[in-house]
Amino acid sequence: MQNNNEHLALYIVSDSIGETAQRMIHATLTQFPDIEDDVEIKKFPFIKNEEEFLTILKLAKQRDAIVITTLVNPKFNQIGQAYAEEQGILYVDYMTDLLNLIENKTHKKALRESGALRKMDQHYFERIEAMEFSVKYDDGKVFTGIEEADAVILGVSRTSKTPLSMYLANKGYKIANIPLVPEAPIPEEVFNKKMLVFGLTASPDYIMNIRTERIRVLGMKGSANYNSLHRIKKELSYAEEVFDKFNAIVINTEYKSIEESAFYIEKYLNK
Repeated sequence: MQNNNEHLALYIVSDSIGETAQRMIHATLTQFPDIEDDVEIKKFPFIKNEEEFLTILKLAKQRDAIVITTLVNPKFNQIGQAYAEEQGILYVDYMTDLLNLIENKTHKKALRESGALRKMDQHYFERIEAMEFSVKYDDGKVFTGIEEADAVILGVSRTSKTPLSMYLANKGYKIANIPLVPEAPIPEEVFNKKMLVFGLTASPDYIMNIRTERIRVLGMKGSANYNSLHRIKKELSYAEEVFDKFNAIVINTEYKSIEESAFYIEKYLNK
């Protein structure tokens, strides 16, 4: 009669770091709380040659371990499955069947590239880092460390600085944006000559209409100066001076979508 508390050995074999199989195993083991303390999990990442793979399979045979693989190399999978069948090793291949099913269904070839998930995860974390950066450096709240930005966006109020910064951050670019107010000049030491600076502008009437609508929607009072045409012209004149000083690439955002402005900026970021 089999002992219900029989020791369980699980060997993870991967040509990357093996996180896919590890996640699946941990999810599966939560369904067996009674054996949680008596499970041996060993991970064998970055398998690069057949000899190394066969050595692991022989060890698994000796330890009566279940082998779980996430190998994208078809040859490795064939070797592993054949050896496991011959030696009576319990063997689970998480990748091959699903890859084949998707290839047959879509008529597209899988990359079969090791570490693809890790590369995707890396891109995800880069996006998160860029978004955190852009939130921190939104609306000129902070200047310290701004030199780490991929680009700096300048502009008067209501020229779409924040939406544009966040859109670009979601694509992985670290963007800082600074509002231009004549009474609060930007310290000259903020920028160095290597920084990529973009200036956003629009016509006075266009900005006035947007600010007037904002006042109406928010129910703001005492904001006559905010949407005053005279005041807006003064701000835009100051903005032009700042753009010249910092050698900014000027973008007219009037009636432009965020995507259009971002596409223009990306051309410079990708050079």
